[in-house]
Amino acid sequence: MNENDRMNNTQPERGWKPIPLPLKSLFVVFILWAIGTVVNLPNLIEYGLPLLGTFIYGISAASVALLLDIVGPMTFLFALWQRKPWAPKWAYAYIGFFIFNSTVAMFTVRAVLGLPQILAPAIVSAIFLVVIYWQRNYFKETS
Repeated sequence: MNENDRMNNTQPERGWKPIPLPLKSLFVVFILWAIGTVVNLPNLIEYGLPLLGTFIYGISAASVALLLDIVGPMTFLFALWQRKPWAPKWAYAYIGFFIFNSTVAMFTVRAVLGLPQILAPAIVSAIFLVVIYWQRNYFKETS
């Protein structure tokens, strides 16, 4: 690529530097959330977690936790870093499912888990969605 091609390049800048501060904050929180899930995995396997109104245990609980708390956020972070236009939709889908699952749990397993253990992650996830929606223009393709 010569100098003229570089100057006429309409590709948006990628990486850490151009990411807006609210999304940088989410980046750090998602990394910490994933680390927390890995540390808590033995408890999830033994004591289970709610999935659509029922408790699942063992490898099923670990799989759901890995999907919602590690694969989901890490896919979003990759898309954030690469400035992929599908990143917000991905976040809406997996975080939306997480909030939906929490809502179902509030009505089905609240007696077992307690309301704070259901509401706190759901409220934090809703805040994540608000931040991603607020910053959605960062992901727009430029032409």
